[in-house]
Amino acid sequence: MTNAPAGAATSAAIRSWRLAKSLMVLRDQINALSPNRSKVADGTLGDTAHSKRKSDHNPNVRGVVQALDLTDDPAHGVDNRKLAQALLDSRDRRIKYVIADGEICSGAGGPSPWVWRPYTGTNAHRHHVHISVADDPKLYDDASAWSLPGFNVPPSKAEKPVTKPVNPVLVKGNKGPDVERLQKLLVANGAKLVVDADFGDRTEKAVRSFQKAARITVDGKVGAQTWEGLLS
Repeated sequence: MTNAPAGAATSAAIRSWRLAKSLMVLRDQINALSPNRSKVADGTLGDTAHSKRKSDHNPNVRGVVQALDLTDDPAHGVDNRKLAQALLDSRDRRIKYVIADGEICSGAGGPSPWVWRPYTGTNAHRHHVHISVADDPKLYDDASAWSLPGFNVPPSKAEKPVTKPVNPVLVKGNKGPDVERLQKLLVANGAKLVVDADFGDRTEKAVRSFQKAARITVDGKVGAQTWEGLLS
């Protein structure tokens, strides 16, 4: 079975979507290895931008999401590129493709299997690793444990306490994980926005729209009041 084109899944399927079982298992394994890892850039169901194009973050015709993003958090032992490479080294037949740090690598069924090549999408995936699983239900719902050769999380990093996220003042021109987090919160609050970790014109417009709706001073800057409104 292949993914339906963007928007082809029924609204009922989208309402009752679920993550592929193989990806649930992978996420649980990573959480077990690093219980305190950051999840700020984790992702499953696609945002509005994803829904307008073909993406494994959109539910397929069975209502199953075949993609998972796991946050890059080296401080807690989860380095996105190392995790990506461990997955690829496993040669697991469930892998459709993996994206990390501006590169993509397909599994056995894709072009140039198991070889990294440049990724040309708008989001370079530097703040998380993207894993897509194969279209066959027998594969994407295979709940076997994943082999992660060479990927280990030292106890000192796994047990490192969680620190409360800092909400810095953000303005147009800023880039990075804080902007990515802002964009995801804006999308969750109804903004039609591409999450690319770049505070450009569209992000500023989305911020101003949110501020206006929330009756916050409309200045396009993301300070304490705007963060509070988004997080509430």
